[in-house]
Amino acid sequence: MKICVGTTKGVVILDPARAGTPLMALAEPSAIWCMAQDAGDPNVIYAGANGFMASGRGRGALARSRDGGRNWTDITSNLGTDEDVWALGTPPGLPGEVFVGTSHARIFRSSDQGGRFQECAGFNKIPGRDRWTFPPPPHVPHVRSISFDPNQNATLYVGVEEGGVFRSRDLGYSFEPLNRGIYTDIHIVIVDPSDSRRLYATTGDGFYLSQDAGASWRHITAGLDRRYTVPLLVNGDGQRAIYTAAAAGPPPSWSRPSGADARFFRSDDHGQSFRPIETEGGGMRSMVMRLRDDPATSGDFFGVLNGGGLIRSSGAGERVTAIADKLPPAYDLAVIA
Repeated sequence: MKICVGTTKGVVILDPARAGTPLMALAEPSAIWCMAQDAGDPNVIYAGANGFMASGRGRGALARSRDGGRNWTDITSNLGTDEDVWALGTPPGLPGEVFVGTSHARIFRSSDQGGRFQECAGFNKIPGRDRWTFPPPPHVPHVRSISFDPNQNATLYVGVEEGGVFRSRDLGYSFEPLNRGIYTDIHIVIVDPSDSRRLYATTGDGFYLSQDAGASWRHITAGLDRRYTVPLLVNGDGQRAIYTAAAAGPPPSWSRPSGADARFFRSDDHGQSFRPIETEGGGMRSMVMRLRDDPATSGDFFGVLNGGGLIRSSGAGERVTAIADKLPPAYDLAVIA
């Protein structure tokens, strides 16, 4: 197994089963915010960057690797825009397809692994988009999440920070808003693989659940003692566990001596309630930015920290320990079995 960690200094490649010096692969963009793998070939990896990170994003905003992260090609020019990249998504069952979410809340689609892109113009026609915003200046909203219904490849969900949740049933040609009852500072939206009517979302004001395909949302607070939720993973076989992590406050507060003061949480009742799970060393100063399945162990996962760490769960997701530290600040990862 190989893990490609997207950091502010490039891609760090690690083998979690072996000790040794990680391999650093310089990519352009060199400061990576988000990653995604091709549905047909996990060695094809996309990496995107934006200027929100402290180190900036360098010259490029989008890169592609065809060899599991060792070598990278800048494909920013294929995107045909000077937009920053905030989200990447690849629909299951559709090799070669990749969707890119950018600043100014735009979406681009490629059917040839990023060779050519076409903008999803229907997303620009959503009523009320002129009211979308983002707290830090210059208050430009962005697409923060792109995910797909694993049971309906043509259905995708988009989360806008700050603008809300939107659904397309035709692979990005048209969209509809799904914002009844949800806080519109969206971080991640995911469809439950076992029930397409059940949606989960992390936001700047906590965790939200929809049981009617996004027609309405419910704010879930049971068992969650922190409100700023970011990562989200639906994991395991049978009755699927849901994992998230929440910080005590938004990113500006993470620079305090206590840091993010983050905790891991698990739900075993389809998002109705949560409980904290054991973390090595107790509370976390760093924030968990992304979680991905561990293909070697059903029910477990990997994650990355903005403080520069790689973590792994054990015991079917009941404990979390650090397996690499002293990395550059990390925001996403790709796992290759």
